[in-house]
Amino acid sequence: MSVVFGVDIVSGSVHGKIKPKYAVVVLENGKEFEKIVSRSKLFRMIKREKPDIIAVDNIYEVFKDKKDLIFFLKNAPSKTRLVQVTDRENSLPSLSKRFGLKINIRNPVDEARACAYLASFGMGSEISVFTDKTRITVSRNRSLGKGGWRQKKYGRRVHNAVREVYREIRDRIAEAGFEFVEEVKKGYGGISRGVMIVNARRDKVPINSFKTRDVQVVVEAIEKEKIEFIPLRKTLRYLIVGIDPGSTTAVAALDLRGELVDIKSKKGWSPGEVVEFISSLGKPVVISTDKSSPPEFVSKIRASFNAVLYTPKEDMSVEKKRVLTSKYATSNDHERDALAAAIDAFNSYKNKLINVEKRLPAGIDSDRIKAEIIRGTPLKEILSVTKEESKTEKLHTDTVSRDEVIRRDKVIERLKEENRILSRKIKELKDEIESLRARIASISREEHEKIRKDTYVQNLEREILYLKKRLKEKDEEIEKLKERIAVLRKMKMLEFQGWKEAKVLRKFTREEIERAEREMGISEGDIVIIMDSSGGSASLAEVLCKKGVKAIICSSEMSHLAAETFEKYNIPRISFDEVEFMIGNDVAVVNAEKFEKVYAEKLEETKRRKIDQLEKLVEDYRKRRVIK
Repeated sequence: MSVVFGVDIVSGSVHGKIKPKYAVVVLENGKEFEKIVSRSKLFRMIKREKPDIIAVDNIYEVFKDKKDLIFFLKNAPSKTRLVQVTDRENSLPSLSKRFGLKINIRNPVDEARACAYLASFGMGSEISVFTDKTRITVSRNRSLGKGGWRQKKYGRRVHNAVREVYREIRDRIAEAGFEFVEEVKKGYGGISRGVMIVNARRDKVPINSFKTRDVQVVVEAIEKEKIEFIPLRKTLRYLIVGIDPGSTTAVAALDLRGELVDIKSKKGWSPGEVVEFISSLGKPVVISTDKSSPPEFVSKIRASFNAVLYTPKEDMSVEKKRVLTSKYATSNDHERDALAAAIDAFNSYKNKLINVEKRLPAGIDSDRIKAEIIRGTPLKEILSVTKEESKTEKLHTDTVSRDEVIRRDKVIERLKEENRILSRKIKELKDEIESLRARIASISREEHEKIRKDTYVQNLEREILYLKKRLKEKDEEIEKLKERIAVLRKMKMLEFQGWKEAKVLRKFTREEIERAEREMGISEGDIVIIMDSSGGSASLAEVLCKKGVKAIICSSEMSHLAAETFEKYNIPRISFDEVEFMIGNDVAVVNAEKFEKVYAEKLEETKRRKIDQLEKLVEDYRKRRVIK
């Protein structure tokens, strides 16, 4: 009979200042007893009693972090397994109810008892932090210190001792028949460090850590990157599934206690995809629909799982669906209909399932019994089959434990002899390999040097090509900058000869005006050249007018709204062919003499147009007076 410790925290915390205390329930030979102990006393109990299983609700109630967990498992008895009985899908109360265990969730002793019994029933997952490999490291046990001829002699002795111990351990591992890989670092007179990775669990390797005067040997299990939860046995979650087929198909799944497991809807969902989704949740016992006559889609899904089909006596009304699903949040009407079908099916079996749960003894998976009841199997027949299975399993275990021992011993002896023969052969082959490696190394050294030089030359050639490309780009950039400098110099000379500076806008847009303002500044009295004035609006024209610009020189026709705005502010618009100017990037110079002449003419034209307009208005007004 195995020994099981159930553990649950009573007070305190491993993460806080108050030291934790734990309730421990021990199951042994059909008896149980309980204790309240400190964390240190709990660990001493485990080392002393060497239980087969330590069952907990959550490992982080006992261990601070992964490092703390690994330290515990390294020092725990080799046969002891740490088991977490709960997971995301199964809480301790729900598992206890499923297996007929009555617990008070406020009582840590009850929870510890439930953990122990559930683990003994095969529920939960074993915590695994080590791989099935072991690292053996053989190295110096002391520093060699600084140089000198005496020190070299001492170093040779130590390195020779490391080599001898390493060879002895390697031979023992090989004789035991374990596969391994090794890495050796040579030292003066022997080796300074040797590492073997053995393909076996730490408790199977016949070597322990030890130290001598000159050598230290460390044997340790290799840790996994992440904590792994390995189920003690594969348990099925039985489901009642409601399906609403159509262009958008919805699936809702309940467990056999009526709790919602999942609900999902999707457009164009094929039967195969629906089967895959349901299988990811568990095993359906009932497939249901809200229609009295089941759709073909639902029948296909039912046949795929060989499940019981449930249909209402008449098509379910919308009002009934709303009442059934009022406590749940659904994304659409399809999910509501699928959930309503599942709930209606559960309600039809509810009383029968409750009665079954009351009649079952503790330790039996009530969900499995409920699933058989729904399929139509009588309870007496199920219980009798369950008892026979338990007896058969126990008898089979006892028979194996007695009959197999002698045969296994003979097989082990034969395998040991084969291992010894193979180990000698392996040693001979390894010596031959070492000799061949030495020859290959001497032959390949010259080739390696040649390859290294070729690689170095190729890298230099690639770097030269890259630098030539960069040099060409820089030369082109310098040429452009030289051209720009030449233009700017010419423009500066023209300024001395009576030309005026002008600001350049590439386009008549708000972004371009903001850029020019940011980079050059547009001030009162500035002359603005617009290279493309086709996109201007009245609001943009008003922005320039309010800045007090003197004149606008533009290349193309401007919108009449923008033109009217400039005329309103008495700012002349001058075309490119009416003045003489030179542009360099965002700066330009304008021939002052020609500009002032055209500027005066444009102002005069604007003034005449306004007078003409005023006279026309007066004339029109007089005509209207005469008519009246």
